[in-house]
Amino acid sequence: MTKLNNIATIQTGVFAKTTPNPDALYLQQSDFDSRGELRDTAQPTIATDNLKHLLAAGDLLLASKGNNNICVIVPEIEQKSVASPSFLVIRLRDKSAILPEYIAWYLNLPTIQTTLALQARGTSIMSISKATLGELDIHIPSIDRQRQYVELAKLQRREQELYKAIAERRKQVLDYKMIKNT
Repeated sequence: MTKLNNIATIQTGVFAKTTPNPDALYLQQSDFDSRGELRDTAQPTIATDNLKHLLAAGDLLLASKGNNNICVIVPEIEQKSVASPSFLVIRLRDKSAILPEYIAWYLNLPTIQTTLALQARGTSIMSISKATLGELDIHIPSIDRQRQYVELAKLQRREQELYKAIAERRKQVLDYKMIKNT
């Protein structure tokens, strides 16, 4: 086990206002779907003056505010992007030893989500601090084992999608049969 801040830098997203000549995406939680994938509808809304806040492919964004603290991976996109303050930005120090996909999977585990929720602070909106996230213990297996966990998680997600599609199709068939028989 190691602390997250031993294997990554953690910074907060930045506050930015919409600008007339935008050249960068200002990523917010609503820009990602339930699977953590960037929606196609995300459009540039800000100008990037400060290059140190630009995101890179493989950076991780943890939704630090509210009740849904999902962790997503910044995908490879041509558009420059910056994280809003609703995210904590996690940048791994050595992506050859630790997969961003593994860390995202690990941070999204129900037990880790519960741990983070219990440590969140706030009166009306709960928030996970940078310090709290940095002190989180992370189990780092071999790179091969990380790949196996990530692949297994993908297969599990696909299985859940198929079960859902089957249930929906069954419902449609039953609805059709019931209507046809009336």
